[in-house]
Amino acid sequence: MRHHRFFHTTRGAPPVRPGDVRPPPVRPDGAKAARGADEIRELRDLLGWLRQRLRGEHTVRASVLTVEPVGAGSYLLLLGEADPGGSLEPPRLKVRLEAADLAAHRSAVGDELDPVALVNRVVDVRLSTSMRQRYGRGAGVQARVTALLSVDTVPIAGEIERERTLQLLRLGGRRFGPGTWTEPEDPRHIALIAAEFGDARRDVEHVLRPLEEIGLIRIHRIWAAFEGPSAERALGEAFARAGELHREHRLSATLVCRGGGPVEGFQALNAYTTASAAAAAELPNLVTGLGHAGTPPTALDAVAARSEPTPTAAAMLVRRLVEATGVRAERALAAFDAAMAEDLEAAGRIALTWASQGFDQTMRDLADLAERAMRQLDRGVERSLLAGLAVAADAATGTVVGVIEPVDAPVQALRLGGGDDDGGPTAEAGWALVTAAETGLVIERHDELEPNMPLFLHFRDGTTVVRVVPTFVAYN
Repeated sequence: MRHHRFFHTTRGAPPVRPGDVRPPPVRPDGAKAARGADEIRELRDLLGWLRQRLRGEHTVRASVLTVEPVGAGSYLLLLGEADPGGSLEPPRLKVRLEAADLAAHRSAVGDELDPVALVNRVVDVRLSTSMRQRYGRGAGVQARVTALLSVDTVPIAGEIERERTLQLLRLGGRRFGPGTWTEPEDPRHIALIAAEFGDARRDVEHVLRPLEEIGLIRIHRIWAAFEGPSAERALGEAFARAGELHREHRLSATLVCRGGGPVEGFQALNAYTTASAAAAAELPNLVTGLGHAGTPPTALDAVAARSEPTPTAAAMLVRRLVEATGVRAERALAAFDAAMAEDLEAAGRIALTWASQGFDQTMRDLADLAERAMRQLDRGVERSLLAGLAVAADAATGTVVGVIEPVDAPVQALRLGGGDDDGGPTAEAGWALVTAAETGLVIERHDELEPNMPLFLHFRDGTTVVRVVPTFVAYN
């Protein structure tokens, strides 16, 4: 944040009253002192002075971090330090490259310069600065590129260091690279190695924090420095901490993210110490999101299982894994529901078949029972006729028999045949059937009768209720 020191009265000096006039301070040599911070000015004079200080032409050396087209052939460049230091919040300045200024540079140099190719390149530019009023945010500084003085070539020192580090890792037999990637079925614990203050942390948490807030994942944050003399040691300690978290929580993935910057700012990521620590930790699914799309790959990118061009892309990879888990869960639930419906339908068909078979068997059993009852009824009728003949035969010898005595009970007429014209019974031969009133069984033998036993006498023209009364009948 830029701070301006405003003029103020000297501590302890008497207050100035309206109308008072003070002579200017006199130096020992008698010369008048220059106007200092204690001099009272009008507010319009102060604002005009500030505008004059912010307006000017400056030549700076910086690294181009990002290039964004803004239409009509113009571009917006984000400038950073040409020589990165150890500051956690390095200075950044957005400048505008107008189409006319770009065309003037191309005509002067004689090449077709693509502004996108300036990413991660060190440039010398001439800037024109001024003050602007931003709506709702107060005054600010705006800068415009008036001339591209020089563009440095991409240094090859980083490439040489990267190849040397990878060669040493291969000689050591370390396993690294895309072959270590194993897509997790249910991502849960995610480790994030990033600078505590910076755009990389903000970009990653912007993507993953909603998933963390609803409880789908848990982010283990490990802060480390990526630039400066202590960067290699800080990154080694960060990888060691991630290894401890993996042994404790079984990490699903480990993200290593940092924002863009000059190529020299990625020197610690090409060091053998850093790459060896990442490989030795045996972290599952190491994902790097280093710099911007134009950043040259580092040794850590080669060691990682997945290398994404930006921190946001690395976070989106984890988000897609979580979403894929949700899709698989939905498909599994749908398959489970379909299997349950199929099993229930099959069970219903089986139960219906059993019920149909049971119903058919029950009907066959009822038919057999009815047939047996009819046969029993036929035998009862036959035996009743034979019993009547036996009674008639026993009457001639004076045998003690049971006399059937009517009981006061209503007679239910069961007309099975028609009568004569006078309403009397027909002259057909009749038949009788005796059944026990309590059990409904047919009485087939004389010895089945018991004293005072209620009986039903069934005739062709009706049924009557009687009971057995013991008596003795003598015949002469």
